[in-house]
Amino acid sequence: MESKPLKDDITKILTSQQLGVLSTYGSEYPYSTIVGFTSTDDLKYVVFATIRNTRKYKNIKESANVSMLIDTRSKYIRDFSKAQAVTVLGRAEEAEDSEREKFADLHIQKHPYLKSFVQNPNCAIIKIEAHKYIMASKFQEIKELDMQ
Repeated sequence: MESKPLKDDITKILTSQQLGVLSTYGSEYPYSTIVGFTSTDDLKYVVFATIRNTRKYKNIKESANVSMLIDTRSKYIRDFSKAQAVTVLGRAEEAEDSEREKFADLHIQKHPYLKSFVQNPNCAIIKIEAHKYIMASKFQEIKELDMQ
């Protein structure tokens, strides 16, 4: 059963943050990279843009299972114990045709400075179908939101 307060907390973090750390499976090791992301209102998808000749794109084509970490940390020690993190677990694939346009428009709304990047013919819009969100706060408080 879906927890409305938890969903609201996750939504707040995803809408307030611009960047996440995407982790994919590489040929020998996991591979992590920073990406600008956007989430859908229902939290079903997390979206980002990448050029097709990148390592992350290649890794996603080989294994669709990914995770993305989005957090509220700051550089100040006084905020250390207040930081929250959301991990998105899901399957990633390139959005195609009309779906691509819908997700690209959503992504540009949040990141208007990426418009020319997103419209580049070599740019792929990747949608992560979220299977689970894991929220960590106060170092040890862990809550999970199952999306399936």
